[in-house]
Amino acid sequence: MEPETALSIARDRLAGETTRFGEPLMQHVGRVAGAVPPEARAVAYLHDLLEHSSTQMIDLETQGLEPVERDALALLTRGPGESYEAHALRIAYAHGDAGVLARIVKHADLVDHLEHGGSRSIGAPPYAWALRHIAAA
Repeated sequence: MEPETALSIARDRLAGETTRFGEPLMQHVGRVAGAVPPEARAVAYLHDLLEHSSTQMIDLETQGLEPVERDALALLTRGPGESYEAHALRIAYAHGDAGVLARIVKHADLVDHLEHGGSRSIGAPPYAWALRHIAAA
């Protein structure tokens, strides 16, 4: 998918959404996208979309989402009832190009959370722990 398309979708579907720290979600998404190489940018724009909107994967596929991007987004989307730790380890140890792509985006996501209040917030997921696992993979 073209990054511009992904950005447009994210802006439309995440409008009004905020992070657990009260910041507009699109600010976080934009910083994550700005921190990854161009080939990961579309996935970075979409990395929170499936958890924070009613968007379905098929919606994205019809707009040009490539199979490796789809698989990376599936890795980046935390499943119902999945612990944060299990989710992070699933990304850290994922195989293939989708695993590599998901780790690039998740690394930028975690760094951004840590730099913007995630390490100081009560009840926040263990971002630093997850970053160590993602970086080591």
